[in-house]
Amino acid sequence: MTRKLLPSLLVLLLSVVFLHARQAKEPFDAYTKVGDPIPAFTVTTGDGAKFNSRDKGKVLVINLWATWCGPCKEEMPRLEAEIWQKHKSNLALVAIAREETDAIIAPFRKSNKYTFPMAQDPDRKVFKLFASAGIPRTYVVSKEGKIVFQSLGYTADEFGKLKVVLEAELKK
Repeated sequence: MTRKLLPSLLVLLLSVVFLHARQAKEPFDAYTKVGDPIPAFTVTTGDGAKFNSRDKGKVLVINLWATWCGPCKEEMPRLEAEIWQKHKSNLALVAIAREETDAIIAPFRKSNKYTFPMAQDPDRKVFKLFASAGIPRTYVVSKEGKIVFQSLGYTADEFGKLKVVLEAELKK
């Protein structure tokens, strides 16, 4: 009896492993790619300003993040110092907090002394335009409204690539 069950159990085990591996990959699917037009959205920052992704004429940096996200917390000081403080007169930047409200974002922003614009996305309405899961996600958008860089997660190397692309776009 055990010998008859073994092949069936093995097939069942392999099926479960395959399905789990497939599901683990799918939640991080991106809905955009470099070269695509930026999805259309408008958010209101905590300071009351409107940010429209389709406003052309300036390079845009869009960061999708959350206050509880470790990699996001690593990336944000660099966004402040190396992107916002260095280029704020030449670009538009917004950090959109997934599944969070201004009541959570404002104290986080203040305690970390961030000055770049932040907006809420409590229902993932904006986030769902870009991906199914996974943060931080950072995008650089050309003056013509095309995505020229996108990343998932944070590493120093990836942030270096972001800076190279951004600086090239700002020179155009």
